[in-house]
Parts: sequence; C-alpha cells; structure tokens
Amino acid sequence: MEETFYTHALWRVKPDREEEFIFAWKALADAFSRLPNPPSHGTLIQSLTDPTLFYSFGPWDRLEDIEAMRQDPQARQAIQHVMALCTGATPSSYRVVAEIRI
Repeated sequence: MEETFYTHALWRVKPDREEEFIFAWKALADAFSRLPNPPSHGTLIQSLTDPTLFYSFGPWDRLEDIEAMRQDPQARQAIQHVMALCTGATPSSYRVVAEIRI
C-alpha cells in the first residue's frame, strides 16, 4: 500500500460564527492551491447536534507537503483567520495504516 497522509482538525467555532467559519475554511483552498504540492481536496463536516463543532480532513501525498504548507506564509495566514473564528482548534497530521472496502 502506498503511504498516504492526512491533515485532520477538530474546530470548535464561536457561537453564531458558523457561516463565517465555513466561508473562511473554503478560502483555505486559495492559499493551498498556491503550494507546490497541494492536496487534491479537503472535507469539512459539521455536527448535527452541535452546530459549533466541525471536523476537517484531507489527503496529502507526502508528509513533507504538509510541513511545507504549515511553513507557507499565505497558508499560515489563512489558517490563522480560520482559527480566529474558533474557541478551540486541534489540527494534526496522520498516516493511513489500514483501509477496508465493502
């Protein structure tokens, strides 16, 4: 299995800022598209029972690409804008260790 990496974050958004957060999260695509090796896509999901709780995740080809994104000034600025709309955020990096298909 070819190794794949993911970024994943839990976002706790300030109450009544959910739509603004979604807009800011979508704007990450502009910053990420300028990276030398951007991700192919990202996904943002929102809790059905708690509208302030979001998770985002997306695949990356190489761990070095994630590290480059985190060092890129435009990407960092866009991420800071998203984080400013939150009371808490926990971004992390992961690697795929198993998959199942049904």
